[in-house]
Amino acid sequence: MKRVQLHIIIIIIISTIITSYTIASDSDVSCSAYNLYKLAQNKLYNADYKGAVQDLVNLQNLRLFDPCPQQIYLDLIYAHYKLNDFKLANNYIKCFFKLYPNHNHLDYILYMHGVVNMCLDDDNKTLIKYLNMNWFDRNPTYARTAFHSFVKLIHEYPDSRYFADTYRRLVFLKNRIAEYELAIVKFYAKRGAYISVIARVEKMLYCFPDTQATRRALCYMQQAYQNICLPEQAEKVAKIIVANPIY
Repeated sequence: MKRVQLHIIIIIIISTIITSYTIASDSDVSCSAYNLYKLAQNKLYNADYKGAVQDLVNLQNLRLFDPCPQQIYLDLIYAHYKLNDFKLANNYIKCFFKLYPNHNHLDYILYMHGVVNMCLDDDNKTLIKYLNMNWFDRNPTYARTAFHSFVKLIHEYPDSRYFADTYRRLVFLKNRIAEYELAIVKFYAKRGAYISVIARVEKMLYCFPDTQATRRALCYMQQAYQNICLPEQAEKVAKIIVANPIY
């Protein structure tokens, strides 16, 4: 009987030691993670974005709850943006959308998604200029993505701190995309695809009615109606052109 009691006592002692060690280990890991995160934050504050990214990725690989994974994602998005690594920033943003679709700061993510895609579109502009090509003639895939993110932010978060800058960027993007549509209209007009010209300008009137590109496109629409022998339609477009002069 005494042997049984002794055995039980030994088991209790060993269990207590293991539990204490586990608690201490967890505490040490949490403390180390907290210190590493503070270090990453300090690097962000001092514009050491490469160092911050390295620390944040190490934290992300630990898969801890504190600091929360959402905040690590937010910091990584910002750090990669500051490093001009827009594609990687964009990848983190896409992951964030999937993992945390109802996050409290989703307006910030939408804003950064728009800004990052504008930067990617601008990168294409630099390359196209180097190749002696017209930027407006190139497909504005990134610009459209940015436009849709900004529109969503405007509609869903009218009180967001990013609202004013988002609206300003939307105006720019609207003109950029409209210029691309005008380039397509010119392409169709040169090849005598008059029905396509009319359809494309109608789309511009619906989506970008207040842009200079749309006003210039009306001339191609008028000419297209004349070429397919629809003088009444051409006259209507002529009146619209007079009422909406190019300035």
